[in-house]
Amino acid sequence: MSLSIQYVRGLFQSRNGNIERMVEHVADSEYYSKQHFISESPWDARTCFDTVALDTNEVFKSFDQVALLIDESSHLKKGDYSVGVSRQYCGTIGKVDNCQVAVYAGLSAAHYYGLIDTALYLPESWTANRKRCKAAGVPKEQYKHKTKVELAVDIVRHQLELGTHFDFVGADGLYCNSKMFRDELDDMELLFVLDVHSDQQVYTSAPSLYLPEKQGSSGRNPTRYKTEDKTAEVKDLCPAKGSKKWEEIRLRKTGQDDLVCLGFVKKVYLWDGESGHYEERLLIIRATKTKSGNLEYKYALSNAADGEFEVEELVRMQSQRYFIERSFQDAKQEAGMSDYQVRGWLAWHHHMVLVMMALHFILSEKVLFKNEYPLLSAYDIRDIMIRVYAKENHSAQNVMEQIRKRHEQRRLEELKKDSS
Repeated sequence: MSLSIQYVRGLFQSRNGNIERMVEHVADSEYYSKQHFISESPWDARTCFDTVALDTNEVFKSFDQVALLIDESSHLKKGDYSVGVSRQYCGTIGKVDNCQVAVYAGLSAAHYYGLIDTALYLPESWTANRKRCKAAGVPKEQYKHKTKVELAVDIVRHQLELGTHFDFVGADGLYCNSKMFRDELDDMELLFVLDVHSDQQVYTSAPSLYLPEKQGSSGRNPTRYKTEDKTAEVKDLCPAKGSKKWEEIRLRKTGQDDLVCLGFVKKVYLWDGESGHYEERLLIIRATKTKSGNLEYKYALSNAADGEFEVEELVRMQSQRYFIERSFQDAKQEAGMSDYQVRGWLAWHHHMVLVMMALHFILSEKVLFKNEYPLLSAYDIRDIMIRVYAKENHSAQNVMEQIRKRHEQRRLEELKKDSS
């Protein structure tokens, strides 16, 4: 058995995805060879990332509206030596702590998803210290500091050059708030649907921009444009509850039921506050009823032309971003994404690409058995790996029968919720 297969099996079979635990659960595996394979062996992670991307792309070839989803995720780590570690905002716990942060890309269509690429974020405290970077094995070409948005642009451009097919790009407010990110996607002629915060300022009509007159005979001519037009926050552009402006949309199955929401689309304008150009965008608002009966609102901006898509299509694209979070959840809970105990640049990338291989396997199994087992989850697939192929030695038939019962129980619970 190759070391890569042993490692991926270890991610599934051990309850903690570090090498010590893997050796305990994977037959014929040995600690030092596996440690060398991850930390020192010079195999090319980039080639493997690209293979995962293209293989995942192949799974989605028969799906409509494939999304390339961008988001960052963090990994709590102790000490100062793990590459990129710093006291910075950690989304995992919602506050500043010692962690590593990386930007990730995933593909998603319908309710299927998989991660395909990543870029580790190096804070300026790292890129300004070449000795520290060298000790962690950071390649010299990575010494230049890049923001998370710049890393995201690099990922999108690379996937485009690789030939990965996707119909639109989705991301959260961090990326939409960046004019550079929006401009780069426009330049690449890519459709985007990017979430924004509820207090995002927009113009409801094209702003009238002008250069103020020069004051006095000396000094430079004004170069910053101005406008007298007022902005509005996107949350104030929501139609009233019960308004006929809302369109009812059935998004996807959740258990026995469809997820139903309300959608609204309006043309708006963005201006950077100084240039002579504004952006024409579509504001997408999605309202979903919570368990308490209140409406929860999501807001997004798109560069789609007005009338190019139906409201339902745009709302579906906005809602697809949910699945990058599901990708992280599966990666961390079922494939040991954050459980690594390695420090160097090479080892970090080796671990991440092997995690993505594990996620690709999960995705492939879900799609392969989508008719026979429509509720098949990452947890189910890992359960099979542990109980059939590890030391518990259950028969595949017995495990699948237990999974059928588990799925039936989930259906009954959904029905019970509906009747209450």
